[in-house]
Amino acid sequence: MADLGTFALLAALVVALYGIVTGVLGLRRGDAVLLRAAHRSVTAWAAFIALASGALFVALVSRDFSIRYVAETTNRSLPLIYTISAFWGGHAGSLLLWAFVLGAYAVAATHGLRRAPSLAPYVTLVLLSTAAFFTATLAFSSNPFSTFQVPPPDGRGLNPLLRNPWMAVHPPALYLGFVGMTVPFALALASLLSGRADQEWLALARRWVLTAWVFLTLGLLFGAKWSYVVLGWGGYWAWDPVENAALMPWLTSTAFLHSIQITQRTGLLAGWTTALMLVSFALSILGTFLTRSGVLSSVHAFANSTVGLYFLIFLGVSVLVSFGLLLWRGRRVPGGDPVESVLSREAAFLANNVLLVVAAAAVLFGTLFPIFAEAATGDRINVGPPYFNQVIVPIVLLLLALMAVGPLLSWRRADPAELTSTLTGPAAGGLLVAAAIAALGIRNVSVLLLAALCAFVAGTIVLEFARGVRLRRTHGEALPIALVRLVDRNRRRYGGYIVHFGILVMLVGITASSVFSTQTQATLAQGDRMRIGRYELRYEDAQGFRGPDLRMTAARLTAFDGVSSTPLTPRHLYHESQDEITAEVAIRSTWRDDLYVVLIGLSADRVATFRVLLNPMVQWLWTGALVIVFGGLIAALPARRPQEKERPAYVEQTAVAAGSRIR
Repeated sequence: MADLGTFALLAALVVALYGIVTGVLGLRRGDAVLLRAAHRSVTAWAAFIALASGALFVALVSRDFSIRYVAETTNRSLPLIYTISAFWGGHAGSLLLWAFVLGAYAVAATHGLRRAPSLAPYVTLVLLSTAAFFTATLAFSSNPFSTFQVPPPDGRGLNPLLRNPWMAVHPPALYLGFVGMTVPFALALASLLSGRADQEWLALARRWVLTAWVFLTLGLLFGAKWSYVVLGWGGYWAWDPVENAALMPWLTSTAFLHSIQITQRTGLLAGWTTALMLVSFALSILGTFLTRSGVLSSVHAFANSTVGLYFLIFLGVSVLVSFGLLLWRGRRVPGGDPVESVLSREAAFLANNVLLVVAAAAVLFGTLFPIFAEAATGDRINVGPPYFNQVIVPIVLLLLALMAVGPLLSWRRADPAELTSTLTGPAAGGLLVAAAIAALGIRNVSVLLLAALCAFVAGTIVLEFARGVRLRRTHGEALPIALVRLVDRNRRRYGGYIVHFGILVMLVGITASSVFSTQTQATLAQGDRMRIGRYELRYEDAQGFRGPDLRMTAARLTAFDGVSSTPLTPRHLYHESQDEITAEVAIRSTWRDDLYVVLIGLSADRVATFRVLLNPMVQWLWTGALVIVFGGLIAALPARRPQEKERPAYVEQTAVAAGSRIR
């Protein structure tokens, strides 16, 4: 398998370089034969990467310990699911997964661009250039097929923290999001390289970005869930560098998905929209550099200084080339009419974009500050959650206000009197919710403001759905049918509303679990009890177990809430091959709260120490994230019927130049 995998990587590199050469020559000479050869090179490259991936998969499953990567990430006692997830459980394998995902995206993109012949050659070149970089990195810096001269009898095994089902799905989802930004990035560069002044690339890129955005959302969700159930600290988001690395392109791609609506509708912000796409791709590469260079510490990070240098060079070249092209070509792209009024949907979208970009910049600054501080002073100064919370919370509140008002604004100019009349009901509902929460004794200003805004936004969303359903019911449709058909006839709009509603649900869960979480710690003998909130816990006993490469200590408790009882079994696991201890928390989860129990220690006479947290409404966080994904999938679906599109005025002025090269 090692020889086959190495051959496949080298062959893939040769094919990628061949495709780049034939693509450049084909464009320079206008030779269709060479361009077809470059196009076919994408499929051939993806096939060789798939062959290399298959070789590594077989080596992992067959426990071929002559391959260094297999010996470092698996052993004979590792369950099959974690043997498979070991594919991306180490540095080299995760890069091969990245290349494999890129291959799937590249083949789909090049075959889907047959109806855009003016952009296809440039997209092919960008994809092949990216492919060549990843392949060269794999072949010469992080080869997963390097071997031992004398194979060990057994492997070291997968990192114990990664032996969890959520970590089996987190990296693939995240990579599908990260790598998914490559195709719209290639489309943006293709539009600049070809000099086209039309919006063809935006129409093609939107669904690619939305697909990548959905996978990024899932990746963030799975990572948060893994952190919550595995690390034993009671939280799900710690502003870890790798968490931030995934959040930043999510923020900028969210800004892109809003900005593209203005550009496609009015032609406004064409250069800005393109820049957002370029930034999203750059942030995806930056995140990979940060986690693989070893310059930042993280429980998720891999340390490999050589590959970090490769990524830094690739990032620098990508930024210089893409933004250089944008400055050269972008200023010649005709723009639409300026924003006419502050009370317009264009103005709301523009403010939304500014806030999302500021949030991404704040996260970027906080993530990179330790590097700059160490370079300047020699001391590592970490930026913790207080900084991020103080910066992000006000931005979230402003974004909520825009989410409430923006969808109800008209394009170009809204009627103030009509807008006031429309917003009165939802605004009153928000104030009532805030008053009700204050009556319960909650005086936290941020919580009250967020509750009011969430209720305000929810009211406007319900109002929009009610208007549409009411109109459809005038044609005799029953309520459920009217609701389904309303969403089906305008998936982009109502899918967006569902996303917004999911964000509200998620924010409620985040706020409640962050602000009102309580915890306690107690040392109990068998039969002793402890209390937290509405729960009483009784410590029953503790037992030890031994399995392959594992020693486990499990404590049994019973939780009483006055109505029912629930058994809870927190555990300590000692992984012998790694000489590491991990905790397995016990969680009783309801819509109201999570009872979260961690076994801290156990004495010889079975006296146990427990840390217990009561986290309100955590389920709302996970549910809200799933609603966001559901809404994103609806918005990503192709329109059932061709939508009637308003022809922007600026298009009339550039119709002749739309298909020509800008000089």
